[in-house]
Amino acid sequence: MDNEFRVTAQELPGAIESLLFVSGDPISADKLADLLNVKKAAIEEALKSLINKYKNNPWGGLEIRKIEDSYAMMTRPEQKRFIERLYAPKTQVPLSQASYETLAVIAYNQPCTRAQVETVRGVSSDSIISRLLDRGWIEEAGCLDAPGRPALFATSKQFLTEFGIESVEDLPPMELMSYQTIRDMENSLREAAGGEDKQITIDSIMDGSKSEDEGEEDADGND
Repeated sequence: MDNEFRVTAQELPGAIESLLFVSGDPISADKLADLLNVKKAAIEEALKSLINKYKNNPWGGLEIRKIEDSYAMMTRPEQKRFIERLYAPKTQVPLSQASYETLAVIAYNQPCTRAQVETVRGVSSDSIISRLLDRGWIEEAGCLDAPGRPALFATSKQFLTEFGIESVEDLPPMELMSYQTIRDMENSLREAAGGEDKQITIDSIMDGSKSEDEGEEDADGND
């Protein structure tokens, strides 16, 4: 840290906005404090004010969202239709019911191994886990201290960002297998986000496309 570097109280909000804007990725409060040579408490207080400022501006296009211990600046979900006029939506293979079921297993039991996921689902989930890794919604979170050291999987910050929740602790306390449909999972995530629109919705993922192979057969050919 450069002890000669100083940021005044008046400069602090703008400095934080600038760093979040140019970063694109979430930045932790500790990292902001280190970059600006300011106490973490001052950073968190300034961030609280900035979040409220953006939230209370009904015509603004941006928001600052807390994701675990980090903060990110992003466009509001309702701005999607304008942004799509500049950037053509990327074509992504839509995820099936089986993929969302696997995602729910991991979200509510993380960190967990492939074998643990398959115990809950009753079928091989290798191909689906690979697909969720490619989508960025799950990530490896170390290895289980057991023979073979199997990889553990957990939801990622991208999962939190795209589904509009601050932490996995905000997931509603529902029995895992109560998710009979993709819509059930979407509705519960909306509740966790305080009833507000998410950055992404199941509809937006699956819009204009059919689910992969309807029922999505797993690698071993099971539905």
